[in-house]
Amino acid sequence: MIDTKTYHLTKKTYRNIFFSKLKRNILQLIPFLLFLTLLIGWQATRFIALYSVCALILIGFCILLWFYFKNLKPFFTETQLKFNEQEFQLTKNDGTSTWLFSSIRNVVVHEEYWLIYLTINSYLYVPKNIFYTEEDFNKFKALLNV
Repeated sequence: MIDTKTYHLTKKTYRNIFFSKLKRNILQLIPFLLFLTLLIGWQATRFIALYSVCALILIGFCILLWFYFKNLKPFFTETQLKFNEQEFQLTKNDGTSTWLFSSIRNVVVHEEYWLIYLTINSYLYVPKNIFYTEEDFNKFKALLNV
């Protein structure tokens, strides 16, 4: 197994991930609202569109406040990643979770980190600056098929 540096998710990065997902959900709602406008007409659907977008933003802020007041210390604890050719392990609070690279559904690439989706809704945050060598970084990147 190849070890990496320990890392932790910061609250600022978590907010950025959360709002990018919220923005993507709002953008996915727009084609539906445009289609609804063509079917029903502008007069009736402009209020539906306005209320839908406002409701999504309000729900997003409510969820963010709920996360803020909820105890998320285990979520922001230090994590260490280990990997080999078939699997990768995350160690957090003396607990280890192991996943196969073949079980990855999607990888979202950002400038500073990867979001590795194991299911539609659950993802793993892996920053790009945790590798000791450039060779380890390139090997992990190749295993992710990015």
